This record gives sequence, structure tokens and C-alpha cells, in this order.
Amino acid sequence: MIRKFEVENFMSLREASVDLRPLTVFIGPNGSGKSALFKALVILSRLLNGAPVRALRTGEFVMEAGVTFDDMVYGGNSGLPIKFRVWFDDDKGEPGYILELRKGFEGWSVTRERIRHGETWIDVDEDHAFQHPTERGTPRAHTPPMRASLTYLVQPFVNDSVARPVIDPVIQLTKRFGFAYRYRASASDIASVLSRPSEPGHTFYVAENGRGVAVELQDLQGSNREVFQAIEMAVCHLFPHIKAIGFRTDWRGVRLSYRTDRSEDLIPAPQESDGVLLATFLFWRLYTANPSMKVCLEEPENGLHPFLLAERFQALKNFAYGKAGFPGVQLLVATHSPEFLRAVKAHPQALWNEIRLVEFAPGAGTSITGLKNYSEATHLIEEYLTQVQETWKPIIDGWGES
Repeated sequence: MIRKFEVENFMSLREASVDLRPLTVFIGPNGSGKSALFKALVILSRLLNGAPVRALRTGEFVMEAGVTFDDMVYGGNSGLPIKFRVWFDDDKGEPGYILELRKGFEGWSVTRERIRHGETWIDVDEDHAFQHPTERGTPRAHTPPMRASLTYLVQPFVNDSVARPVIDPVIQLTKRFGFAYRYRASASDIASVLSRPSEPGHTFYVAENGRGVAVELQDLQGSNREVFQAIEMAVCHLFPHIKAIGFRTDWRGVRLSYRTDRSEDLIPAPQESDGVLLATFLFWRLYTANPSMKVCLEEPENGLHPFLLAERFQALKNFAYGKAGFPGVQLLVATHSPEFLRAVKAHPQALWNEIRLVEFAPGAGTSITGLKNYSEATHLIEEYLTQVQETWKPIIDGWGES
């Protein structure tokens, strides 16, 4: 688990530091930097799991279509370095991992990397190379500026019996960090028809908008019936009119469908409510996650009636703390839900440790702060709810005017 995460010069994060728990709930206005934090974790995850900073063909790392590090650096100032620091749950004082990126003549590169291995360190910068032997007898040295992190650069030597003992701490870092995923699910994308990839060896994955979950669920139904049934039961419990999850498959592809108490035939996903579709996606992600994952969820309350929010957030807490019958998974949640905040206000001692306030100030960027005690949580939430109420009051008052 990641205990603490710091970022510099990434999107709105000029100098941001956040303490993380198994479940961390971020509240703050739009544009304050919640998504920036989630994207920073995802970017670092990709750099540690096989993505180079500079791809051979394009020379650029692409976060999404048309978005490169030039677009991600704070203020668009490509003269600034982007820095990541990570404290794992067993790190005491110094961070267990540091990565720094800078833009030079060749483009963006890794200019510093530091990895803790027990009581020792692997330090790489312009004055210190990371060197390891090889079976061929010729040592291999990696010296910044590098076009990728060490976890990427040592991959060709994973099966090299001579190199392996030296590069093993780097390989273990990848396993230790795991994968980070950010999701902002859309009911229309979850409901869409999906064609299975026809190219040999092509890996199918679920997009951050939820597109692709139908294929994953159909595969899960055949490969791991126990987990599929757990997902199905969770959806049916939340929405009693749902009796089973099914699929419609034809020449166009696979579409998620449902058997309900309102029809004898399978109901295609577009005919069901957004709440059902979004819950299906969320339970798929929670039940198929593993302890090495960091799952960032944007507004998991979307599509749900306020009466169902309590069960939604209880489910998140159960999965984060391993109380759902499955190993715990680290969850980061961004929410704007007044109903959720009112519930926390009524019982702040239950969640004040998990709440982080995200604010943005021109010139300083995003700041992320925890709460000192549940009294502070009560005051903060009351202030937030009052602001929401004051924003709506003139609009509601105006509705009665002819």
C-alpha cells in the first residue's frame, strides 16, 4: 500500500503532498485538482509498468490522445521538472521511491531515480549510473538522461542469470507499486456493443469510462463463476428488480443485458437505469481487484438515488479494509455528494481520518490537507453544505416568479 504520495509540477499540483489510507475520500470544488492527483498516480504506474517516457516511434509519452508531458507540466512550463515521491507502508523517514523527469534536447527524460532496497539504495542521476553484469560478460550501464525508468530498461535482462541478482530490487519495485487505475464511468459507454479483438495476442482492457466491462464480465462468467456470481448478487441486492446479469452476442459484438422481474426476455443494457449500469461496473472493479491495485474512482455516487448511497460507500469501505471476503484494495474516491457529506457530518468520527480537502489557489496550485479531528470534519462539511445551499437559493427563489 502507498502511505504517502508527493508530486511537483504536474498539472495543477505545484507542490502537493497527501497521506493515503486504504480508503481515502477527496472533497473539493471542480477544478481543484482531484483528477490531477489521480492522473499523477496513473502516470507513475504506467512508467513503472512498461511505458517509456519517450516512445521509439513518436519520441513522446502519451497520456491520452494528443496529451503529452508538455501539456501535463505545471503551467505549461516545460523548463520545470516533474517529480514523484512515494512512501510505502513500511517506509519510515525517506520515501521508498523517487522519480524525476526533465525536458532536454532529446525530449522528456528520467534524470533521477532512487529506489530503496532494504537498508540500501539504488541512486541514479547524471553523476551516477546504474550498472549490472550480463551473461555475455559485458556490463550494462544506464545513465540519465534515460528515455524510461529503470523498471523498463532492465526488462531485457529479466531472464539473465548473471544480471538478475543485481536488477531484482528494480523488478520488485514494479510488484510493490502495482497498478493504478482511474475511472470516471459513463452509463452509455458501459451499455455499448463491443467487438472482441480479432488480432492474435491483442489484450482487451476496460477503459476509464467503463467501456469494455461487458466483455470482461462475459469472460469472467466462464472462467471464474464464483466471482461473477458475487458481482451478480451484489447488483441484485442493490436493485431487487434485477434477477441476473446476461449478455446478448451477435455479429456486432457483445452487449451487457439483464434478466428482470419486468420482462421474460433479456433487457439490453441501454434499457436499464444508469444506476444499474454504473453499479455493475463498480462491483466488477471491486470484486476483480487485487491488493497491489490502486483504484481511483471519480464520483462513485453518480446515477444512484440518495437512499442507496449509504450501501455504496459501505461497500467501498468493506473492500478497502478487506471486509468483503476478498483481499483489500487501496481506494481513492473523489465525491461531490451532499448526501454522503451529510451522513459523515452526522457521524464524523467514522470517516474523518479518511477525508482529504482539495483546494486550488492561483500561484500556489493544489493543496491537499487532512483533518485534525472529527470536530474539524463537522465544521468543514457544514461550511461546504452551506455554500451549496446558498448557491441554489436564488435559483429556487426565482422559480416561483412569473
